[in-house]
Amino acid sequence: MATIRDIAKLAGVSSVTVSRVLNKDNTLSVSEETRQRILAIAEEMNYQTPRSRRAASSKETPEASEYSNIKIGTVMFLTENQEEDDHYFHAIRQGVEKECVASGIRTADIFRMELFESPKMDFGDVDGVIFIDRSYDFNIQNVRTLKHVVFVDSAPDVESFDSVVIDFERVAKLALDHLFDLGHTKIGYIGGNRTYGKDQRQFYFERYMKEKELLNPEHVYMGGWWIPEGNRLMKEAISKGDLPTAFFVANDALAIGAIHAVKEAGLRVPEDVAIVGFNDIDMAEYTSPPLTTIRSQPELMGRMAVKLLIDQIKGREAPVQVVVPAKLIVRNSCGS
Repeated sequence: MATIRDIAKLAGVSSVTVSRVLNKDNTLSVSEETRQRILAIAEEMNYQTPRSRRAASSKETPEASEYSNIKIGTVMFLTENQEEDDHYFHAIRQGVEKECVASGIRTADIFRMELFESPKMDFGDVDGVIFIDRSYDFNIQNVRTLKHVVFVDSAPDVESFDSVVIDFERVAKLALDHLFDLGHTKIGYIGGNRTYGKDQRQFYFERYMKEKELLNPEHVYMGGWWIPEGNRLMKEAISKGDLPTAFFVANDALAIGAIHAVKEAGLRVPEDVAIVGFNDIDMAEYTSPPLTTIRSQPELMGRMAVKLLIDQIKGREAPVQVVVPAKLIVRNSCGS
């Protein structure tokens, strides 16, 4: 059976672009030539989207037909290329789309906030909006004009809006306690900047390390969120000297870049530097050495967001916060 990745390879575009074209995302900025090429390849390969396969099936449940008139919008704060590289947020969006299909919801339009000169809150005739992350501090008052809203991976106002989040305090303690148990006390942090404030992984790392009287602000390195940034930040840490014996890294992409930098410097992971990542992307198990990391459940987070939105549309008024559990996956990058 043909996949989106197969079509993307033949069309010479990203799988995100293929997905959005096939799902008739009108906000996608792509040439008509590219759009027609994707559609032609999909037709030649007899590809059907999950929604079209489901529509062709006679197995629709009564519950699905109940929601067939609901239309929701998904707001992303990443460009298409950034989403392609960010497994975490891409998986959240996939979870949203899969739950829409399973629930019989008509469509899940995608709005990319970076396309606007200023964050507008006009999403047309959608019945509800799911915000995935929030990469800058847009005016929360504008969101209050929307009737049904769920935030995923952020909770700007728990008294007003539903949210689906991870317990980052527990996550930081899982990672650090593992490193403490292995004898590490000089522990650094590599993470990405946020425009609306400190990332929660960094916040709880610093707080827990401070409680242990082990925090050294000189060992906190911040930059972007991609593999090259992990490489750059680890090189910066190595060049300064007084290198921590272990690092908690805010996502697996940064951790992979950091591992490469350690090796390029002639050092070893985990003998010289132990590393814990976050997300447990597919590649984490196959790095050298395999990456110890926090396994989140981003697809489940997306699915839960849709369930919460449906519940709001059905009449629930009190806001709800769902905390999706994460767990430590121990591999060899810490030496245990």
